[in-house]
Amino acid sequence: MKLCGVLCDAARAANIRTVFPVALTLVMLALASTTFAAARPNIILFVTDDQVKEELACYGGKVLTPHIDRLAREGLRFDNAHVPSTVCTPSRYTLLTGRLPGNSYFKSYLAAHPHDTQGNPGFNVGLEDDNMNVGSVLRESGYVTGLVGKLHVGPELKKREDYEAHGLYYPDPEANPDSPEVIAGWQRNERWFREWVTGKGFSWAKHNYWANIKAPYNRHNAEWTLEAALEFIEENREQPFYLHYTTTLMHGGGRAWSESMNHPLASGAGKLEKLPGVIPSRDDIRSQVKDAGYEQNTVGFTWMDATVGAMLEQLDRLGIADNTLFVFVSDHGTEGKWTLHDHNGTAVPCIMRWPKVIPPGTVNSSLIQTTDFVSTFFDIAGAKTPTEYRVDGVSLSPVLSDPTREIHDHLFFELGNARGVRTDDWKYIAVRYETEQFRRIQSADLLRLPRALAYIGNDKTLSNHLGQRPQFLDSDQLYHLAVDPLETTNLAGNAEYFEQLNHLKRLLTSQLEAQGRPFGEFIPGPDTVPTEKIQPYLRKLRKLKPIKRGFEIVGQAAVTTDAAPAGLTRQERKQLREKRKQKRHDGAGNDSSQ
Repeated sequence: MKLCGVLCDAARAANIRTVFPVALTLVMLALASTTFAAARPNIILFVTDDQVKEELACYGGKVLTPHIDRLAREGLRFDNAHVPSTVCTPSRYTLLTGRLPGNSYFKSYLAAHPHDTQGNPGFNVGLEDDNMNVGSVLRESGYVTGLVGKLHVGPELKKREDYEAHGLYYPDPEANPDSPEVIAGWQRNERWFREWVTGKGFSWAKHNYWANIKAPYNRHNAEWTLEAALEFIEENREQPFYLHYTTTLMHGGGRAWSESMNHPLASGAGKLEKLPGVIPSRDDIRSQVKDAGYEQNTVGFTWMDATVGAMLEQLDRLGIADNTLFVFVSDHGTEGKWTLHDHNGTAVPCIMRWPKVIPPGTVNSSLIQTTDFVSTFFDIAGAKTPTEYRVDGVSLSPVLSDPTREIHDHLFFELGNARGVRTDDWKYIAVRYETEQFRRIQSADLLRLPRALAYIGNDKTLSNHLGQRPQFLDSDQLYHLAVDPLETTNLAGNAEYFEQLNHLKRLLTSQLEAQGRPFGEFIPGPDTVPTEKIQPYLRKLRKLKPIKRGFEIVGQAAVTTDAAPAGLTRQERKQLREKRKQKRHDGAGNDSSQ
């Protein structure tokens, strides 16, 4: 939003009347040109991990989140906000670039999926070397830009050789967390993470996690990340700044949050000497939840909410709150992640507060997407977008001052080998396969077939999704969201909805044409597989029954995909069980758990 627009709005709000409207406009334009730099807003993007909007009090959740409630009360709550992908890396890539994940030109992504082949966006995208991202462009425009918290948008660091290739310490999950050598190794890695961020064009970075929290320090530490954010805001209070803040909460669920609160010295830089005193004590937060009458396993929400409150209080104390756009959003949902479904998946909480511009206590129910954020930030900052910068969203500035405005008539989604479009009332999902994927499908045994067919996921998530929606992997899926918000009834094969199906297919085709990659029969190419070749394998899935962490063959004793290989000794089987138990407990320490 341009400053002259803000000034005009302010004049109307003050009920100014003049017989010289042209002269008034000229005066305002002159004021805008001379005071624009001083009026450029600060921007804070606060990103939570695996956050379902219905888990927040302002969206009806039975949790204690007073500071997020304050954001909604003093700002604009979006009830129909979405992410383009429902796992961490592609969603975070979009938040940092404004590009759809399938438009990434990250080196390793293009190596695996050249431009003339079908893309398969997931954990394989990341920030490109040309620094076409929000932190770099805003810095070039005069902002100080900072990134705090979880990254998950860089080269893969999993195996020992991955770390050693960059001269990093390998974080052995079985290492002694009290060892000075281990702590020093983690500290060295975290400094390297900061250097990587500033190498991508940001002005500043601190207290970063490369990806999910990892053993032996696999505990959330909301205070540790917040400490860096408060430091950044304090240091840059007299100049426009952009803060990209990504907490590791709410990943892992209630057990992980509660357990983390018992380990205050674990952090992304190893063991701390003391816990930063930046919010009420963890015992106080537990007491607040108990006294308010909420379940103790909701304490993580209140813990995260306290960090939002600390930022808002600092903005007030520094006198910069009125001209700071504060955006709260999640990277994706929980039960619906690994899919392109709305509920607990693409649909996310989103609240924006900018007292100088946004009317308080307003709600917008029209479609928006996180692809729009970077365009919005560039717009309100007056930043010039480089010619070579591809951005796929549009500015939400008109909505900020007038929440009744609508921006999109449909949205586009992508993850792995699935694509989707959504209008107000309808969603269409298409699942199409590459030739290499088809070869894996052909060679998979029955128990491994779901993983071969999945557009992305692991056995646990696949069994959950196929258990809830047996049509989850159907080639074509049509859902009437107005009457079926949980998307349980696939109408794609119903002749009554043939016209609606074709309408959404046309919308999807236009989006795919803009990407310029093959995708099934929509955009034919040598890498696409006809859907009729997939149908026999989808029918085979009927022979499987989803169970807790995998599948069993109908009519046979339960055999999960977690079963131990044959031929192991009793001791080896015990060790394998312990390792798998630790992996499940760590959860967030593995990209595949995202």
